Amino acid sequence: MQKIPVTRDGKRGSEVLIIDASDVVKIDRIREREMIVHTQEESFYLDFSFDNLEEWLFEDGFRMLDSANIVNMNHVEEYDFRKGLVYLNSAGSKKPKTASAARIHKEHVENAVQLIKSADSSIPGHNPELTEELFSRIISETNDYHLLRSYATIRAVNERKRAEEKIQHMAYHDALTDLPNRLMFDEKLGRCFQEAERNGSMMAVMFFDLDRFKVINDTLGHHVGDQLLRLLARKLRHYVSDKDVVARFGGDEFIILLTNMAHADEAAQFAKGIPDLLKDPFVIEGHELFVTASIGISMYPSDGKEVDTLLKNADIAMYRSKEKGGNAFQYYHPDMNKRSLHRLNLEIHLRKALERGEFQVHYQPIVDLRNGSVYGMESLVRWQHPEWGVVSPGEFIPLAEETGLIVPIGNWVLLESCRQNRRWQQLGYPPLVVSVNISAIQFNQMNFVQIVTDALKESGLAPDRLCLEITENIAMNNVPHIIETMQKLKALGVGISIDDFGTGYSSLSYLKRFRVQTLKIDQSFIRDVTLDEDNAAIVTALIAMSHRLKIKSLAEGVETQEQLDFLVAQGCDKIQGYLFSKPIPADAFETMIKENRQLYMH
Repeated sequence: MQKIPVTRDGKRGSEVLIIDASDVVKIDRIREREMIVHTQEESFYLDFSFDNLEEWLFEDGFRMLDSANIVNMNHVEEYDFRKGLVYLNSAGSKKPKTASAARIHKEHVENAVQLIKSADSSIPGHNPELTEELFSRIISETNDYHLLRSYATIRAVNERKRAEEKIQHMAYHDALTDLPNRLMFDEKLGRCFQEAERNGSMMAVMFFDLDRFKVINDTLGHHVGDQLLRLLARKLRHYVSDKDVVARFGGDEFIILLTNMAHADEAAQFAKGIPDLLKDPFVIEGHELFVTASIGISMYPSDGKEVDTLLKNADIAMYRSKEKGGNAFQYYHPDMNKRSLHRLNLEIHLRKALERGEFQVHYQPIVDLRNGSVYGMESLVRWQHPEWGVVSPGEFIPLAEETGLIVPIGNWVLLESCRQNRRWQQLGYPPLVVSVNISAIQFNQMNFVQIVTDALKESGLAPDRLCLEITENIAMNNVPHIIETMQKLKALGVGISIDDFGTGYSSLSYLKRFRVQTLKIDQSFIRDVTLDEDNAAIVTALIAMSHRLKIKSLAEGVETQEQLDFLVAQGCDKIQGYLFSKPIPADAFETMIKENRQLYMH
């Protein structure tokens, strides 16, 4: 972009000002080497040869229309063919700026105006393809070299404008979803602060985060996760009103700004509509994906009067919503800051817990109902913090999954369980099968089969003494990869158990293809199996189905003799639960198998 040196009075020795060529709408010739340079608001003097002006400013879109006018075609609004006048702002303005178009053919001016307008992306219905068609037609009908050069320059200027608009758009929009990004959201929020102060209205900032989105990425791949985010962004864009803003914060997090609110309840009403927005599945590559969201809400001015404060508090409220199970919304409350600091502190200590040896493995016996003897045990990780004592698995396991720490922790539990089982064998106790829970992230490691192989080799445990438990929902995602991995594990000799069966998709066709050894019936069905006819029917059907598929059935969460009697009557193969034993440390478990403890059955 050229810079033009001008003065205010045209006198020698006057102060020289520098203006951008883009701000100039036209240049009038007064006399030889004396020009008046017009912007939309002001006029200046320029000492320069009129004949050389067009060549100097040609690339910036300036054209000589007659012997006294050079016009910046980028500022042309319309052309009056009858009067031969080019309007540099609307003809309806009180004092429109005009330029005569007597010297150049009027058809050329019309073409130039048409080309410039067709490239204006702000005009409704703008179509770049039509602009290219227009260029092609005009060029094919033009033989004059100077006119062709003029059209080529207009085209170059238009392309530069498009590139600048694209760069501007990219700077303020998310590349994946095309929603506004954090930068644009912050600027919009800052402007809304000023408006809210003037009219006394309220605003709400919402943090919107998908629940368990990581499982989709880890099981189906990031390309499926990206498609889901694009589809979700489209739904949110239509759900949010024109006066409000929805932006992508990053990952699976979105931020929503609700403006000009009269009552705080308006934010709650908005949030209550989200479950209905997400009730239909997202169908991607043949997968029906049902998603829910956790939402945190902070209010202006009660929860903050600065951008960062409102965002931080909405984020804290969102995490509180997740802690309560997700698929809900929470307003920010100052007490949440304490919980947020606790969570941050928990993550810091969790990252150090493995290297400090703070994790232990407890074992819950699995009982064979044919004879009441201990068949094996499920490994369950426990965190014994030196200051806090025992940290609940319900508190640190979700955090470990969210941060990816579940991989090193899970791999350690796998190796330690294999080692411990081998130690008991070496001590002469009856051979047992140890079951180890495997998270989705672990199972989808590229080298997962090798990790299992290495654990068996290092511990010396026979493969048939290890069973890997994967949840039903993990098993039903990314099926080709799951089957391939299971086949490799089966070839290795390792057993596979489907955990929490009946709580997810319960696809019988997939179950047949997986050829697992054990089906674990979720404790939610066992809890009321003697009180609820529906639960009883489900458990009966699952046991019968397992027998027909030649799969062992295992009921977890068995706590009463009545539950046990029901399961025995239905032919269930194995059970685990507090009726026989809670999860216990390795030394206590060793004492139990040393004493050959049995389950009493009627």
